[in-house]
Amino acid sequence: MMEMNSFSAKGKRENNEDNILSCQLSSDSSLYLVADGMGGYSFGEIASSLACESISEYIAENYGRFDVKQLIIDSLNVANTKINEKRKQLSVKMGTTLAGVLIEGSLAYLFWLGDVRIYHFRESGILFQSEDHSFINKMKKKGNVSPKEIERYGNIVTKSLSGLPEEGEVEIVELSLMPGDVLIICTDGFWKKVDVPSIYNFSVEDILNQINGHLDEMDDNYSMVKISV
Repeated sequence: MMEMNSFSAKGKRENNEDNILSCQLSSDSSLYLVADGMGGYSFGEIASSLACESISEYIAENYGRFDVKQLIIDSLNVANTKINEKRKQLSVKMGTTLAGVLIEGSLAYLFWLGDVRIYHFRESGILFQSEDHSFINKMKKKGNVSPKEIERYGNIVTKSLSGLPEEGEVEIVELSLMPGDVLIICTDGFWKKVDVPSIYNFSVEDILNQINGHLDEMDDNYSMVKISV
């Protein structure tokens, strides 16, 4: 029996620009989304909410009609178009990073844009971790990165839903699930402060209790979805 637990908090920020959404697609299929709005003020909140709502609505309405991977790609394109319309309407720059998991029976389809991460754990430990679409990761592939460079460029992502044409194909990873597996989707405000592999088998209550002891360190919005198979 699939179990989902989640939380989202604003940290030291004035607004919480993260957004979490889940929906049941069929008796054995479900969708989980975590978005981290960009741009500050309320625009990040609008972008993350619009992305989650657009993607979930499109997938729910068209589920079973198309190949799952194509369905995910199309839903992201729809969300990107809606964000483009909203940014033109408000005359602002806005966007969101996002990660999602679509579970269909014993298969999970993982997709992401930016630095919202997805982890897959089994009893033996971590089996998969998504690779951030970030400027720092690009730099690391070319050589060593200094702490000053991480501080300067650490928040720059190379992929997002920002209403602009997306560069390259969307990454979709297909994984096989087993009973007892755990999937965690979380924003950078969470994984930068919490060692995710060390807490994957904790209850959400225990994770929150751990965070509550270090709230002064939670500078940004932080959100997490834990899916127990």
